Amino acid sequence: MMRDEIVLLIAVLFIFSGCIQPEEQQVVTESVVSAEWRPDGVVSENEYSHSLKLYSPARQGYTGGVMTVSWKIDDEYLYMALNGSTRGWLAIGFEPSEWMKDADMVLGFVDGGARVLDEYSTGNYGPHIEDTMLGGTDDIMEHGGRSYGTHTVVEFRRKLDTGDRFDKVLRPGQSVSIIWAMSDRMDPAVKHNIAYGEGVIYLGMAQSSVQQISQNLTQNDIEWMLFIWKEEKAARDLYESLYERTGLTVFLDLVRSEQRHMDQIGALLDRYGIGTPVLERGVFDNQTLQSIYDEMLSKGRSDLDALRAAATFEEISIIDLERAIAGTDNKEVIDVYSGLLAGSRKHLRSYVGDLRDMGIEYAPVYLNTSEFEEIMRAA
Repeated sequence: MMRDEIVLLIAVLFIFSGCIQPEEQQVVTESVVSAEWRPDGVVSENEYSHSLKLYSPARQGYTGGVMTVSWKIDDEYLYMALNGSTRGWLAIGFEPSEWMKDADMVLGFVDGGARVLDEYSTGNYGPHIEDTMLGGTDDIMEHGGRSYGTHTVVEFRRKLDTGDRFDKVLRPGQSVSIIWAMSDRMDPAVKHNIAYGEGVIYLGMAQSSVQQISQNLTQNDIEWMLFIWKEEKAARDLYESLYERTGLTVFLDLVRSEQRHMDQIGALLDRYGIGTPVLERGVFDNQTLQSIYDEMLSKGRSDLDALRAAATFEEISIIDLERAIAGTDNKEVIDVYSGLLAGSRKHLRSYVGDLRDMGIEYAPVYLNTSEFEEIMRAA
């Protein structure tokens, strides 16, 4: 079944039942590891297999900044470096269930010597405290760092599976949802005030892995990748317009998230030499997707209706991503889709949560009740 036909079914069901500048594109680089890993606060050439440069603009209460995350794995360990534009602390969180909640966090700073803390976030907006204070264990096995100029670098090593219930289990080939932040202070209890954001990192395969992964693309893979990019664009454009109409900050936050999703699938398309189309805001060359976008936008007149429309769009996105995953054998493509799917589920929880705060219980439109409830329970 072609993409237009799949979305048409959803659109028919739906029909019968609003300028924010996006952040700079995230830059992902890969290299073959040849240098020895040393937790010395110096990210050497070919020390890590992947690097992701994260940008956050100046906004109310934040000066703006850049952080580069570099990482590699082997059969047992994750090795990571955080290089940020701060002389205070910088942090990364793995797999939050919603905003900061349940994130497995690592926070570091350099005060004479490097300190790297194994932390866990207990709420949507913190606090994040050391695992040992919650009955867990400190699982940072090695660490180091240094400050220079306006930047701080911290490096650390931990097991992929620490056995601590406050640490996420990480696996080779996994796409991991992340949050990140920086402060100009070294006190971990002081809130971030330079930058914050979210993203997805692909862990890659262990250097010693003998697993063979087919990277051959089918025409079906190409069609799905292009469609998913357009659907992420539709979400971004829709939330931009809904933010302008309502002023609800949740839309502003998720505009940035959807831009990152576009960047993630766009990087995959570029890797395979496909590229992405040039489309104006709110304009799509897929007429069914255009109809859905227009319909959602027309329904989102009030704060309440805008949140409902956005939640419904996330349901559609979840269904399409699940179908895309089921329709390919390409491991790299599946990993990227899986990261996007985790993000869409998180977005749905955010919209449903905001509706609940307004005294409205959201009922799923397209997802079956059991899947919807399972997504909500992950919060």
